[in-house]
This record gives sequence, C-alpha cells and structure tokens, in this order.
Amino acid sequence: MALKSKKVFLEKDVLYAFINRADPRHQEAAAYFRYFAGEKFQVFTSYTVIEEVSLSNLNILYPNESDLKASLKTLINYQSTELTFREAQTSVLANRNNIQQIATFGYLHQLFGLSAFNLPV
Repeated sequence: MALKSKKVFLEKDVLYAFINRADPRHQEAAAYFRYFAGEKFQVFTSYTVIEEVSLSNLNILYPNESDLKASLKTLINYQSTELTFREAQTSVLANRNNIQQIATFGYLHQLFGLSAFNLPV
C-alpha cells in the first residue's frame, strides 16, 4: 500500500458543516477535524472557500486603512512587548464593530475594554 500524503484540502461543505452546529453533517465534520489533528495532517483551503463560507452566518471582517493605522498605533503604544500586530488588529476590528467579547483559547490583552468569551456554566 502506497503511503498517502498527510495533506488535505477542505471544501466549503466540510468547513461550513464544522462551523454550523445545526448542520446535519456537523458531527461528521467534527470527526474529520479530530482525525486531521490526531494524525497531524496539514489542512488547506482556498480564499474562494472562505469567501463562500462567509456568505453563511460567519462574518469576516476585513481591515481598512484606518484599521491598520489604529492597529499599528495600538501596538506601538502598548506597554508590553508581547502584543503582536495580529492581536492588535483583532482588538481594533472587534472594538470598531462594537463586538465586546473575543472567543480565544489564548491570552487576551486588555484592550478597549474587550473581554474573553466564556461558555455559560
């Protein structure tokens, strides 16, 4: 038996089913992701797939020039060197779109009064 590549391309139906818990194939899509993680697959998709998924309930925020400038200003003025540009940009985008909570498994820098989203107990 030939060794198969540990690379997989995600098509929109699998990605959408994974994101949308109400999708009838959500459990199957979640199983794909568990398998990919367990077997150390490299997962790929294309911009067009992300774009099509964005037409669903997922809203993708694209930064404009003023967002980029605000992100850079935030990064420069932050007191710790641990803040990355991407983290600053995420906080700026959330703040400018009146999003008060960020769901993350990582550390959330205290910017703009944003708080980490926690599942209700």
